[in-house]
Amino acid sequence: MSDREALLDAAVEEFLRFVHLSAPNQAGAVARLGLTLHQFRGIVQVYVQPGISTTEFADAIGVQPSVATGVVQRLVDRGLVARTLDEEDRRIRRLSLTSEGLEVAEEAAGIARSTRRAQLGVLDDAQLVQMRDLLKVLEAGLGAPVPQAQAS
Repeated sequence: MSDREALLDAAVEEFLRFVHLSAPNQAGAVARLGLTLHQFRGIVQVYVQPGISTTEFADAIGVQPSVATGVVQRLVDRGLVARTLDEEDRRIRRLSLTSEGLEVAEEAAGIARSTRRAQLGVLDDAQLVQMRDLLKVLEAGLGAPVPQAQAS
């Protein structure tokens, strides 16, 4: 393993550890809204991406489409999300927030924002600027092809 590969692996491990350790902080705040973590992530996703398809929703919250269908159904049952048929492809369902869903989503987005702000508050201004710039670089690279694993 090259030094670069080892550094990449270490960076990935630290990133995943941060994401894993930060989830309980958010989960406690989310419980006040009566949402599961998947529902919370989902309602925020529909909030920032109105008209998202169920498939895109599944990808965005990191679950299989069959799991996403259940999450969406529970949000629909609670009157937070509405499903409509796509005008161009009737097989696709588009998701949008109801008025009640918008209220919950705004509160959920506020919880997510304040949680992340608290987590990032340990960084000084220079580190925040560096992190912002690095995240922009990472975002720009999201469309890059993912290399296939080599058979050993």
